[in-house]
Amino acid sequence: MNYSIAVFLLNDNCRLCRGIFEADSPDGKSFAKRELLKTFDPTISVGDIVMVPTGTRHGVSVMKIVEVDTDLDIDTQEDVRWVIGKVDQEYYTMLKKQEEQAIAAIKQAELKKKKKAMMETMAMDYVEDLKALPISSAVPPAE
Repeated sequence: MNYSIAVFLLNDNCRLCRGIFEADSPDGKSFAKRELLKTFDPTISVGDIVMVPTGTRHGVSVMKIVEVDTDLDIDTQEDVRWVIGKVDQEYYTMLKKQEEQAIAAIKQAELKKKKKAMMETMAMDYVEDLKALPISSAVPPAE
């Protein structure tokens, strides 16, 4: 008997999923190996990134879920590992968005500062002459 699937005989709440370590090739010619995983987490869905036990680094790697509620082949000899948990990418995505907004604001402030410094060093005495040039008041064409 494959004891890694014994829990499915004991508890109907255990879910069987498939995950991949590597993405499928962009050309669609080769597909990443799909591996069976087990979990009690009812919220895991296709596209989730999950932690799984492995023999690498700190004993944990990530996989992407590509199938949920897979039919169990009671005769499978595949070792079915547990999902340790989902990776919460929502918080990371929120932080990255906030960082991008902060960087954009900093870049805008730097540009304003450089423009002001350029105007001050360029021609304190000629600012009015420069602002009188037609291009200084150009506007986009009307649509």
